[in-house]
Amino acid sequence: MRHLLFLFTFFSLGLNAQDFSFSLTGKGLLNGSLILNNSITTSENQDYTFAMSGAGGLGGLFLYNDKIGASLEFLIGNHKGNYNGTTSLGNQKYSSVVNLKTIQIPILFRLDNDEGYLEIGPQLNAITNANFTSSYPIGINSDVSEEYKRMSISGVLGFGSFYQLGKRSPVTLTFGFRINYGLSDIKGVDPQGAPFVFSTANQKSILLAAGLNLGLLYELK
Repeated sequence: MRHLLFLFTFFSLGLNAQDFSFSLTGKGLLNGSLILNNSITTSENQDYTFAMSGAGGLGGLFLYNDKIGASLEFLIGNHKGNYNGTTSLGNQKYSSVVNLKTIQIPILFRLDNDEGYLEIGPQLNAITNANFTSSYPIGINSDVSEEYKRMSISGVLGFGSFYQLGKRSPVTLTFGFRINYGLSDIKGVDPQGAPFVFSTANQKSILLAAGLNLGLLYELK
């Protein structure tokens, strides 16, 4: 009886194991990006302008029955904030850019079906370098890494579809949309390069990015 129970358990586990799949992923992101701050939004002398950012890297996707699972990615890239404004002294017009070099580690819950996928979860952001450039006065270019928090958390929401490259191919192309919204303050500098010394609500810096999410999945048999 014990032997039959052992064989039944082993056979059941074998069947369950076939319901799981694991894929290696290559990922590329192309985003429109902002570094949000309430003091900019409420000012008549400063405004956001469009910025492009990107990231790429590797990861893994674990699915049960090709329907539910989780993914982990390790992405290296940048996050930009672009601004236009007028200085408070002298009324001089300027444009400035904050460029953050980042490491992004999203850990996402995922739902799949025949038409596409939905993903949601937290992302750990590490800022490895921060650079500030401005057209006034006379082309500032400075390292402001010490003004930024090294680590922060974002919330990620994404959706998309996929296309298998051949009926028997283990490689699948994915394409979709992903939005990344910061859940914690990264401090930093304002559009004129001045550090946010105080931690009042209107001086919080929040990461925001949204854009294309392209990838390749290689399913391991």
